[in-house]
Amino acid sequence: MTDGWGRVLAEGPDDLRATLMQAIRDDLNAAFDALAEGDAVRVAHFAHRLKGAAQLSGDEHATALCAALEATGQASDIERARLLLVALRCAFSAARAGDASPVSGRELQ
Repeated sequence: MTDGWGRVLAEGPDDLRATLMQAIRDDLNAAFDALAEGDAVRVAHFAHRLKGAAQLSGDEHATALCAALEATGQASDIERARLLLVALRCAFSAARAGDASPVSGRELQ
């Protein structure tokens, strides 16, 4: 992530951070819904969106998980996608734990 985005997220308005977190929650939930329906293409779509959010927030671990999930979805490997998506939810949750306005794992589900 560029220093500019990091500064915007760190020093910008609280609603910007809240908007990013809401988008992450929504996309994670939608990815889990797609997974439950066996729709690997949609899982890949939401993984791509989540990858952008992870890059924006500077979370390299979550970015790597998103990239792996996107590729797995494109390969239609639902079982591996399930494992990666659970790991991704945990990664986003852990990243938020150190924030001034933490988001619990339950909120990200």
